[in-house]
Amino acid sequence: MKVRLLSHRPMTGRYNMAVDEAIHNAYQRGESGPTLRFYRWKPACLSVGRFQSVERQVDLESLKQLGIDLVRRPSGGRAVLHDDELTYSLVISEGLLPGSVLETYRILSQALVDGLRALGIPARLSELERGVTARDPRFKGAACFSAPSWYEIEACGKKITGSAQFRKDGVILQHGSIPLSMDYSKLARCFKTRSPAHAKRLESMLPGKAAGLTEVCGRQVSACELQQELVRAFENAFDWKLEKGSLTTGEIREAVKLSQGKYGAVHWTMERATAR
Repeated sequence: MKVRLLSHRPMTGRYNMAVDEAIHNAYQRGESGPTLRFYRWKPACLSVGRFQSVERQVDLESLKQLGIDLVRRPSGGRAVLHDDELTYSLVISEGLLPGSVLETYRILSQALVDGLRALGIPARLSELERGVTARDPRFKGAACFSAPSWYEIEACGKKITGSAQFRKDGVILQHGSIPLSMDYSKLARCFKTRSPAHAKRLESMLPGKAAGLTEVCGRQVSACELQQELVRAFENAFDWKLEKGSLTTGEIREAVKLSQGKYGAVHWTMERATAR
């Protein structure tokens, strides 16, 4: 199967989310085919899940001081600081990736694991204990990288990727963050805490929970080499032929509109959606 491959220069958080949604919408209308996209962020940006409370969990003053943007994703999940990382997104129909949300996480994560192992990273899928759910008190943190979820990826006992998914009218959008390095102090400062002491505990806890690829690999890992191995891994895992492409005129037009409208709007960013 042919899959369009997109590789984009660093862009703002709201434009990145707008492009992901524009591709998803174009696929729904039959105007575009399956698409695997790689991208980065400039400036650094905190993305929050669709159902996450910015008011309760995010320290807006710290974001301003640190020069970090804020955007709300169309997908669920917890907050992710996009800084020194490579991000992927995949838009594809449910019929081409059959199974539940959990099952598609598993098969896509396994492809990511294969690509990471090709770089010498001892990656593995994380599986929560039977009966453990997102309501478990151990997983109440606002930050995505504070704890693994089902079929996220770990190395050396630390979480090294974070993914989220959005489905509408039979079309899947899954995007995920793969940090090359992590600034634990900056990440901890993004969130509201009960006290300065609690903030210090959060900062000291994070290095034991999450890591960038450079740390677990023992050498510098570039976004370019990571992308190359992930492309090979996706092609091998799904028998895809990834062909370099570009956004259509319609996708660009819609992305600009979404970036300036929906993703640039205070009410979208600040007001979380209500789960149905």
